[in-house]
Amino acid sequence: MKRSIVLLCGSLAASIGFAESGTLTLEQALALARNNSPELRTAELNARSAARAVGAAGRWMNPRLKFEAEGVGGDLELFGEGEYTLGIAQEFQLGGRQRHARGAAAKAVAIAGHHLSEVELERDDQVRQAFVDVLALQESGKVQAEQEELGRAFVEVAGRLHQRGGGSELDVVQAELELEKILFSQSCCLGELLAARERLASLVGLPESELGELAGDYYQLEKIDGLGLADTHPALMRLAAEADLLRAEARLAKTKDAGHLTLEAGYRHEAESDVNSLVFSASIPLGLHKQGRVEQAAMLMQAEAMEAARDAMRRRLQSALAEAVALYQGAVAQADMGKQKLIPKAEQAYELSREGYRAGRFSWMELIAAQQHLVEIRLQYIDVLKEAHLARLEILKLKAKGI
Repeated sequence: MKRSIVLLCGSLAASIGFAESGTLTLEQALALARNNSPELRTAELNARSAARAVGAAGRWMNPRLKFEAEGVGGDLELFGEGEYTLGIAQEFQLGGRQRHARGAAAKAVAIAGHHLSEVELERDDQVRQAFVDVLALQESGKVQAEQEELGRAFVEVAGRLHQRGGGSELDVVQAELELEKILFSQSCCLGELLAARERLASLVGLPESELGELAGDYYQLEKIDGLGLADTHPALMRLAAEADLLRAEARLAKTKDAGHLTLEAGYRHEAESDVNSLVFSASIPLGLHKQGRVEQAAMLMQAEAMEAARDAMRRRLQSALAEAVALYQGAVAQADMGKQKLIPKAEQAYELSREGYRAGRFSWMELIAAQQHLVEIRLQYIDVLKEAHLARLEILKLKAKGI
């Protein structure tokens, strides 16, 4: 319950900030998704249900009320010669069955809690990936908007030069063609942006029209610390808890061999002789067949198999983490090269082309080619940053950060 209240308060604070600014940050998106996720709600209810089940586990059996009548109606005497017994019976579980039942129920609570963490981790990863997708398309859209503005300026300049006799009609047509190509490329990106926004809106539980513009430092790549896989990863913790549950159920199964003790006490009335007496009895099953021991051995083997599955899962996660780190480091190196070398060189080439075109040393096509080359490099840089961000998100997911 405390965890749900914290999530709700965080979501309310995030939604207030979102409403005031008109933009959506990653922290606000995560908080909204926590409050509006049906999968998380389901996992929370399952965890609460498992916690409630602990209170029901290992309780005493209800006592049984017994009534017996013997010899009723003998010699046509309806009730005068019968024997009547009224008693109560209570069954007692032996071998610590109640204690082991409570222990098994407690292990089930741990499994539900780790599953809840897994659901939260998966949901946060989906929101982060969708957020990066939208941010990348937003940045690409800004570059293309600048390209469109520059393309329209090219068309205007080419038209003026042609009217003054300083340029050919071919220059005007080429400038208009480049502008149409820019607009055509934008139309494709707008569809991708809308689809990405719809995915993010679905995750945070908002209509796309209310999503607003995303706010985030897309060009900042954060460092990652520690490359080892933590044993506290929820998937590993869940498998370990499942192994513990199997061992607890094995202990519970062994108590079947101990059986149960049934005690009865009652009051008997003999109508013919008008004698009243107390009646006591006890019963216990004979442990001739050790079914519990067989079930215990089978469950212990299943627990060992679950431990092996946990080791295999850990190996897969560690391998995936090493791969994600390598991809992240490669993308960061490529992004640094683009930022430090490619983009400055492309900007310098474009400026030289503009100056050369004004001086008559370069043709119109050379100027357009330089401008197009600069745009392509900037878009490639955005794509490389996206790869780096997604690789970092994979690292966060594998290291179970942020849950």
